[in-house]
Amino acid sequence: MKKNYLLPLLAILLLCCGLLTACQSSSDDSPAARPDTDVTDMGDPSVAPPASDTTIPAIHIRTQGGADIPDTKEKVNCRVDLVSADKDQCAQNLIATVRTRGNGTMYIGKKTGKFPYKLKFDEKINPFDTGDGKEKDWVLLANVGEATMLRDYAAKFMADLMGRFPYCPNAKPVNLYINGEYVGVYCLTEQVEAKDSRVPINDALKGDTNGFLVELDAYAGRTETENSFQVRDNFFAVQSNVFSDTQLQYIKSYITEVDNAIYAGDRDALDALVDMDSLVDMYLLQEYAKNTDVGFSSFYMYRDVQGKLFFAPPWDFDLSFGNDKRLDNGSEQGLYVAEGREELVQSSLWYMQLMKHEWFYTLVTERWQTVSAEIVPQVIEEVRAQASILAPMMEYNYKRWHFLGKFIHQEPDAIVALTTYKEHVDYLIRWMENRRLWLDSEFQKPFSS
Repeated sequence: MKKNYLLPLLAILLLCCGLLTACQSSSDDSPAARPDTDVTDMGDPSVAPPASDTTIPAIHIRTQGGADIPDTKEKVNCRVDLVSADKDQCAQNLIATVRTRGNGTMYIGKKTGKFPYKLKFDEKINPFDTGDGKEKDWVLLANVGEATMLRDYAAKFMADLMGRFPYCPNAKPVNLYINGEYVGVYCLTEQVEAKDSRVPINDALKGDTNGFLVELDAYAGRTETENSFQVRDNFFAVQSNVFSDTQLQYIKSYITEVDNAIYAGDRDALDALVDMDSLVDMYLLQEYAKNTDVGFSSFYMYRDVQGKLFFAPPWDFDLSFGNDKRLDNGSEQGLYVAEGREELVQSSLWYMQLMKHEWFYTLVTERWQTVSAEIVPQVIEEVRAQASILAPMMEYNYKRWHFLGKFIHQEPDAIVALTTYKEHVDYLIRWMENRRLWLDSEFQKPFSS
């Protein structure tokens, strides 16, 4: 984390649950360590939410010796305080490690100075009752290139309402402080991993087979990623325990069978291998959100021992809901997941194949009628409600980080032109409403190969 001069104004006392937590500012500001880019604007570091404001919870990370958190994903020992309006959710001096995380989001962090982080606690906790249970690993998403900080939340909320994914990561907005410095609003969410309260598989078996969690991940094809493999033109990384080469080959063979069934359009073969409800719902979630990265990375699948392959959990929707200039300049019209784009390597090769077959198109269009009528309206209302809660905190976030009205990552011109948080929220809601109407019309059309 970039350091700042000692600011007495930031040496404030937080009153929480009758306990005083000191926010200490770090001292050595190193301009040479900052990236040379016009969007790196540290803003006014004296601007932070009042200590008494608990509109959203706060996380305070204090690194050992006030050390910086490097952008190399190296772990740093730290202590963590949790501050909430609910005294039962407060905690002090939790032992943990913190590191930067991500691939594309790490690049944006280096460009702007606002990094995503991963916290690993010594003991299992459930901060602010965010998750389905206590675990050690938690993620803090910076959402720098997504000004509303609501797109990822909306996708996960929609997935949860759809009810056909056994697990969807839970998320909650928080204010984050590092060594006494306010670093803005973040999204606290669960790590995607095989754990009792998360991805429901048994990956502890030492025999020939095992439960597995796999990520479709193009980055695995660019680096020497452990326990990764290629099937046709897709690269995959196993994100669960692999105890032998035999197990890895078993996982690769299973994914290869799925791949062959998809390319053959063999419904019976696919039904024997895959949970079809999650396959259909993941398509609709990705297509409604028009998520650029659907065929590139952060696309997860898992299978328990003796079970079928589930297409879940959903993850990484910052380049969705009209937030990518490379994809039709952010337009809410057009099928993307079904048809791909020749110029985008992020296109989904699997879903492009599946939507060539009438039986899959029928499953999709019939399911969309329910999703459109009963689920999407609830998602839009939830976005409105969350935006209303977040708006006061986002004022502080964008005083701390002067990102509005600037091109940060892949935003279309229409988004770059927006200079207030309200304008960004209005754009998102309008996009979601128009996307729903467009898909309603599109999915009434008869199948054509």
